[in-house]
Amino acid sequence: MKVYRRTYKARDGSMREGRTYWALYYVGGQRFHESTGAKDRRAAELIASERMRTEELRRAGIVDPFASATEKSLAKHLDDFETTIRGRGRVERYVKDRRQCVDAYVAHRKARKLKDFDLPGASEFLTSIRATGVAARTVNRYYQALKQFGIWLVKTRRSPFDPFEGLKPLNESADRRHVRRALTPEEAEALLHAARTRPLKEATEARIHAGVTDKERERLTQLGEVRALVYAIALGTGLRAGEIRRLRWCDIDERRRVVHVPAASSKSRRDQSVPLAEVLLDQLGAAKPRTAKPTDPVIPAGMFPNSLTFHRDREAAGIEREDETGRVIDFHGLRTTFISWLATQGVHPRVAQALARHASIETTMARYTDLALLDVQGTVERLPLPGAAPKAKKRGRPVSQPRSWDRRGERRTGT
Repeated sequence: MKVYRRTYKARDGSMREGRTYWALYYVGGQRFHESTGAKDRRAAELIASERMRTEELRRAGIVDPFASATEKSLAKHLDDFETTIRGRGRVERYVKDRRQCVDAYVAHRKARKLKDFDLPGASEFLTSIRATGVAARTVNRYYQALKQFGIWLVKTRRSPFDPFEGLKPLNESADRRHVRRALTPEEAEALLHAARTRPLKEATEARIHAGVTDKERERLTQLGEVRALVYAIALGTGLRAGEIRRLRWCDIDERRRVVHVPAASSKSRRDQSVPLAEVLLDQLGAAKPRTAKPTDPVIPAGMFPNSLTFHRDREAAGIEREDETGRVIDFHGLRTTFISWLATQGVHPRVAQALARHASIETTMARYTDLALLDVQGTVERLPLPGAAPKAKKRGRPVSQPRSWDRRGERRTGT
């Protein structure tokens, strides 16, 4: 082992020694040449000897392989965690959310090293968040971030165990604060009509004396048509707002009648396809400019309706934001409407899950299917219960013969 000060050539041409000592040593035939950071020779020798001893023990399998990770600063671990998530292709909003959640735990616990991470501390942290009155889903955001960080520590050999193993999420179903409902076909038609006519109508009413120029009338008419098209796409495909916003003309396959959702746009980060109804395909074809390029966005920049625009269109259509049971309607509710309409048509749950592009069928059935649109009572009435009057076969019943019950479940009196 050799400890020395490195020499360098000064500006005046003279040779000078550096302030800190460097160490040169060999372990198992491997050369190590590094700065000790010490200005005192004796201190540098002790540092170099300890490093050499640690390396020899590590090679012999005696030293804890997680020792270096334990001593590393927590900020460095968090930076590496953030880099790993970003490297997986996740959207920036997701990456920042995960980092923010873990940072909140670090600040709450005043943690500095990995040894400060433990299950009791994490449980107390989640309890403190819950005490602020937020929904269970918000608390579970922090839970998911901590669990993801703990698993990452184990997989990257930074910890021999997951410090958050045993941490349990809250039951979101028992504490849903924002329950969406689906639109009826009549409400959907009214929404599209309001979106199509509201821009020009409001401009005409505001400029009752000055009037609206032909150029302005054309622009407002186009704006209304674009907004109505956005809502029609959401209702007919179940695409999310971000997916529609990034939709390009080359993503629409007219021959196969499908719309492609690139991995960069989809929530799951996978290439996906959604079938298009013929009526929606015709609407898209009519809206496509003759000069449109394949990579041009379907929805022109600046014309995509934001949340405020949607609710103004909803009000113009006479649709209440919240019903008597507290369920609400917003833009994402159009996706709920699409999936609920599938259920009303008797679509198999597995098919509905595929069209919704959900990883879990529970998400499709529990969160995105509005039972209010389903004929639950009629389904029960059709059960072959013991004691029920036998139903006439469809093949033998005259066309003019009335049914015993109408769609509302009221008794009919046939003549």
